[in-house]
This record gives sequence, C-alpha cells and structure tokens, in this order.
Amino acid sequence: MNRMKLSAREKYSYGIGALGKDMICGVIFTYAMVYFTDVLKISAAFVGTLFFFAKFWDAVNDLGMGMVVDNTKTRWGKFRPWLAVGTLINAVVFACLFTDWGLSGTALYVFAAVMYILWGMTYTIMDIPYWSMLPNLTSDKSERDRVAVVPRIFASVGGSLIVGGFGLQIMDFLGKGDAQKGFSYFAYIITAVFIITIYGHKCKISGSCKSSEGREDIL
Repeated sequence: MNRMKLSAREKYSYGIGALGKDMICGVIFTYAMVYFTDVLKISAAFVGTLFFFAKFWDAVNDLGMGMVVDNTKTRWGKFRPWLAVGTLINAVVFACLFTDWGLSGTALYVFAAVMYILWGMTYTIMDIPYWSMLPNLTSDKSERDRVAVVPRIFASVGGSLIVGGFGLQIMDFLGKGDAQKGFSYFAYIITAVFIITIYGHKCKISGSCKSSEGREDIL
C-alpha cells in the first residue's frame, strides 16, 4: 500500500468525483417521484411499490457488488474497471430514464420499472468501488482522514445544488413550459457533469491503479 502523502491535486481530483455522483443521485431521490407521477402520469401506487422493491433490491445488490469488487483481479486493479464501467452505464441509463420515448400504457410502466431498478444497480457498480478506493489511497491514517473530508464536501455541495431548489428552477428555464423537455435537458447536463467529474480523477493506489510512475487516469 502506498505510504506517500497525496498531493492536493490527487485529493481534490478524487473528491470532486463525489460532486457529479451526488448530483445524479440527488435528481433521482428528489425528482423521480414527481417525474413518474406528474410528467409520465404513472400511478402513485405503482411508483411507491416500485421504490419499495428497488430499495430492498439495492440492499442485496450492495452486498453482492462488494463481494465482486473484493474478488476482482485485473491488470488495472480491483476498483478502476468497475468505476469506469459503472459510471458509463449509469450515465446512459440515467439519461434514457428522463428521455421521452413516446411510450404509454403497459410499455411505459415496464420501461419505468426496468430503468429505475437498472439505474440503482449500475449506480452501485460505480459507488462501491469509489468509496472502497479511499482506504487504499494511502496507508497513513491521518492523511486518509484528511482525504475523506474532500469527497464529503463535494458530495454535500452536489446534493445541495439539486435538493436546494435550483433543480426545479433550471428545469423550468430549460423546458420553457414543457416539463418533459425540462427534465430531459436537465438530466443531460447532470449526466455530463457526472461523467466529467468521475473520469477526471487521478489516483495513486498500489494494487488498484497501476502505472510505471504510480499515477494514472481512470481511463
């Protein structure tokens, strides 16, 4: 395990990943219910049941993904492959979820259920390795504690930007009276931020991100 202290660039490039991650998560947790019931006109009873099932499945999924990451052995380490793949797939699913595909009736209900559950699963694929990477950044406990503060700050900022009411204002502006367009355009912007902040981070991790110099991008 690396015993060197991390540079400010490495700390903040790792931490900023939590910004986009929590923004995309904030949109789902804050606006998914409104989007499903008010925009797509899906019954509240169905959405409530869907959310309950998804929450239960997430608990199982989290445990399973943790085991998968622990047992992953690749030339890129155990975290990097899942973080890269999970981010890309989750971003695509998120964007598709808020896109108007012209569906109605049973097809719409099936689409909403599948995409919402798939979003949760792919988020786990990205989220578990992201946080699991933290203890491997350095073996210096004091340094590790200092690094841990950075992603929490960015996560708080990202969540606050969404939950604090700015999301609805931006969607109203983007949609110009069309709620579906507002949600879609807003989702595309958040998707871009999510991908940039996650793929932009650099790491220095023995056994997970390898290069001749000990530093390497996520991609």
